[in-house]
Amino acid sequence: MGALTALELIYLCAVLVLSYAIRGSAGFGVVTIPLLALVLPMKIVVPLVTVLGVISSCSILARDARHVEWREILRLLPFTVAGTLIGLYFFNAVDARTLARGLGALVLAYGGHTLVQTMRPLPQWKLPLRLMLPLTGALAGFVGTLFGSMAGVFYAIYLDMQRLGKNAFRATIAALLLVLGSMRGVGYFALGAFDRETLLACAVALPLMFAGVMLGNHIHTNLNQTAFRRVVSIILIASGVPLLFK
Repeated sequence: MGALTALELIYLCAVLVLSYAIRGSAGFGVVTIPLLALVLPMKIVVPLVTVLGVISSCSILARDARHVEWREILRLLPFTVAGTLIGLYFFNAVDARTLARGLGALVLAYGGHTLVQTMRPLPQWKLPLRLMLPLTGALAGFVGTLFGSMAGVFYAIYLDMQRLGKNAFRATIAALLLVLGSMRGVGYFALGAFDRETLLACAVALPLMFAGVMLGNHIHTNLNQTAFRRVVSIILIASGVPLLFK
């Protein structure tokens, strides 16, 4: 954090407030990590966003815990644990530059797919539930542990197949991400990821995150869902390209 220029610090503050304002107003926050990773090492960004994700999930569940579908969580949990353990191994074994490039490739692929999907329908591949369940849990644990985000994408696809109502869908994803984030946080702590610099970043980021969430709660955007997804897709693609060369 101390090595950042004044311009980078301003950028960091703006990203935290705006990204959590987006999450607060629309419930979608995958842009946080790729944007932060442009100025901070992935080894700091991933534990940092894990802490912020756990706290934001708690704020959702404080109001909507009664809507959580605990059966789905219990079905996904064993596979998520396995994926998390594998992800922790690679998180510790792979250097920050490789992590950043991997995130860049993932973000580009996801952003490109989402952008195309808002313009024309893409074929939907449906796997049998007996395959979808372990695949969802393992990928969410693995990808979420390596990159600190994107796990919600896998959970959302699976829960959408279960045709959950709006409140149950949102609350169950929040609970899943809380469980995953807590497991990751314990793993990162055991690996020594929460060093002095990371803890300082958390201390700086927390009030900015709360400011963003409060702002998001009072924002009434004029964008429809399709336009919003296009904006997020473009941000993801724009963030992914520099990460490939970080």
